[in-house]
Amino acid sequence: MTVQGAAPGQLRNLAERIAETGAAAWIVVLCLAAAIGVESSLFLSSRNIANLLSETVVLGLVTVGEALVMLAGQIDLSVGSLASLTAMLSAGLINGRSDLVAPVLLLVLALGAVVGAIQGTLVTRFRVNSFIVTLGSYYALQGLAFAYSQTPVGSVPDWLANIPYLGAGPLPAYFVGLLLLIAVVSWVLRRTVVGRHLYAVGGDAEVARMVGIRARAVVVTVFIVSGTLAALAGFVLTMKATVGTPSAGSGLELDAITACVLGGISLSGGRGSLPGAVGGVILLTLIQNVFTLLHISSYFHNVVLAFVILAAVTVFVRRD
Repeated sequence: MTVQGAAPGQLRNLAERIAETGAAAWIVVLCLAAAIGVESSLFLSSRNIANLLSETVVLGLVTVGEALVMLAGQIDLSVGSLASLTAMLSAGLINGRSDLVAPVLLLVLALGAVVGAIQGTLVTRFRVNSFIVTLGSYYALQGLAFAYSQTPVGSVPDWLANIPYLGAGPLPAYFVGLLLLIAVVSWVLRRTVVGRHLYAVGGDAEVARMVGIRARAVVVTVFIVSGTLAALAGFVLTMKATVGTPSAGSGLELDAITACVLGGISLSGGRGSLPGAVGGVILLTLIQNVFTLLHISSYFHNVVLAFVILAAVTVFVRRD
């Protein structure tokens, strides 16, 4: 092979390695942030940075769970509908009463875990494709949310509604909570036996079983975590909106999958990193923030996002 023929292949291998470390999405984030910082003086203001970080929390929670599911070689399309349902239940059941906040939070988290356990069991025990299982859950959960109420319902106490506005300078307090969650999950993935088993199952479940890894337990666990975090995201949506709406989590499932793909997580499982997926979350939020600052019509948002996704897949995604 000539040097000229080898160079493109070497560049592609380098791009793939960058993507798998999670650096690719962050490189794009830094470049875009630098460009918009020059174009708009408002971008680096304390208020805008706080808004930007605050907007990442809900999508960040859902993406952490989705990333674990995708690393295991599965997909979860139900997270947006589950967030909508738990947002409705949270506001409707609390209905302004402070004494019900903790019980309702535990209830919706338990609901998310149960939904995840059922989906994981259907995938592992009954060998139903996770796309089909979670697509069915997507419609069922969304239907339950609209059955509960087709209009905004309930309310939350003032102190709970004020939590998204707490923080130090441009750093929202509940964004710090998200960072701690990301740090813990990243450590588990990279430094523990559990993390190694997850990557092994995502890489080849049959081989993982042959070497003694409980592949079914791994898959059920990641669905439980994904469901629990989606339910928590729904609770946070209620905190921010102060009421529950049946479409609160609409589109979260696709945004979370997009963030994971942009962050280098393989759709076939077993490759990628959580920091990369978080970079994808920041990138998606940053694009929306740029549109707002530059007063560009939101109708063009999805068009730009499509080009970003295609470019990322073309440059950084490995060809198996």
